[in-house]
Amino acid sequence: MAITLASTGMAQAATPGTLKVCTGKDFFVTVKLPGRGGFSFTPAKRPNEATCATIDLGGNTNERVDVFTLDRYMGSFIYNGQRGAEVHGIPGPSFYVS
Repeated sequence: MAITLASTGMAQAATPGTLKVCTGKDFFVTVKLPGRGGFSFTPAKRPNEATCATIDLGGNTNERVDVFTLDRYMGSFIYNGQRGAEVHGIPGPSFYVS
């Protein structure tokens, strides 16, 4: 599994086989994949800045991804490796997926 860390820029379409996770400016975002043995990932956080990391997950079936900030559950979405996905933290805190 490879991980790439970067600051946010212009929105781009998701890349097949990858899950991009972006923190909020003032909060962490953690994703958990229960179907992968509870694998979880939290990108590094820079003060007052959204930070993104990309995980190469592959896959070709639907998988549930749960999204948290610290210990607070924010919601879930479906990841499919054929499409990839991007999770972006937004004020609230909340998130959206593209």
